Amino acid sequence: MRSLYYQTPSAVALIFHIIRTEGPVNRTDIVNRTGLSKSTVSLQINRLLSRGLIREESPGTGEKARRKLRLELAADSGCVVGVLLGIHALTINIFNIAMTTLVEGSWEMTSVIEPEPTNRFIMEKIEELLQKATIPRDKLWGIGIGFPFPVDFRKGTSDSPPNLPLWNQYPLRKVYEEHFGCPVLIDNDVNVMALGEGFSGAAQEEKDFIFVKVGTGIGSGLILDGKIYRGSKGCAGDIGHIGIDGETRLCHCGNQGCLEAIAAAPAIASKGLEAAMTGESPLLENILQSKSRITSRDVGDCAQRGDMASIRIIQESGRKIGSVLAKLVNFANPGAVYIGGGVANSGNLFLSSIRESIVKRSPHLATIDLSIRFSELMARSGPSGAGILIIDELFSFARFQETLDRRLPAE
Repeated sequence: MRSLYYQTPSAVALIFHIIRTEGPVNRTDIVNRTGLSKSTVSLQINRLLSRGLIREESPGTGEKARRKLRLELAADSGCVVGVLLGIHALTINIFNIAMTTLVEGSWEMTSVIEPEPTNRFIMEKIEELLQKATIPRDKLWGIGIGFPFPVDFRKGTSDSPPNLPLWNQYPLRKVYEEHFGCPVLIDNDVNVMALGEGFSGAAQEEKDFIFVKVGTGIGSGLILDGKIYRGSKGCAGDIGHIGIDGETRLCHCGNQGCLEAIAAAPAIASKGLEAAMTGESPLLENILQSKSRITSRDVGDCAQRGDMASIRIIQESGRKIGSVLAKLVNFANPGAVYIGGGVANSGNLFLSSIRESIVKRSPHLATIDLSIRFSELMARSGPSGAGILIIDELFSFARFQETLDRRLPAE
């Protein structure tokens, strides 16, 4: 699954795209694929070679040998950074421009309530990894970041995070571009996770799929016809605040009965705590006595050990999530649904409950070949997706000339 900007490309952008996605290729291949003249292809290839973006095999003797030279992406000519910030963790990968990981790191986050210290910490860790990989600043071509709240993709700002109000309208893209001096793209966490799953995870062969993250919150990323679908303002897929009939639990957004309030990790932990305190679950009661708290992971672990109260809680969560996902399946008719996030560690009991609700509430044609499974990459999908987000932007037909002019010496 790869995204493209569908517009008329310049000759150099089209040639680079073919070399990047189909290489190694020779000049004759490019002439045949593009319909461009041999002289135009030769001119633009020389341009790309002089800029260091592509490379070729050592030439033989004669014009015939030269035409057979195979051209490929010069993967180490630059790098991009992919970042995923969660409520409790930060993960950063640095990739070369062929999306091979050069260095990576992850850190626990004690608090992300305030934007300034959180962003300073992220910047410091990016700098540390660049130094660790001995990557000079002029080789940093761009940064992609996924944040755990709604983002206005076009403006590069956060927008009304219900559980992190201090981040509202924070100029994220501007802050990072000013600090690092390179293009930056900002998106929400589940969108970049969807992109990552499509690029290097289980969804590589899927053009239409839904990625669902179930953790502290619940959200979904929609890949339709091979491209991320954000809607008009960037909040498509925000299923966590869809109301569930008959539910009255108060959500942190101020409404009652939101899916997130009754089925996300905090809700599972709260129900587990209640089962422990009432004695309904001896296993959870023992955990509470030893740790003085119950987490959603505790409930999932106990469910897999056969604890009936924990099984009920996990199944209820899965069925509620499945009932909402059925609406998306009915609307978008995807080929697959992938479940990620911390609650996915609850195992097949959780997954089967989601599947049960989707199948029950969707027409036969929509589910007959529908794959519903766990994410292959889980948390690793985030940095990968953030990296491909910025790479595809830098090398898009719309922006390719700017990328050449910005990052490489002028002709």
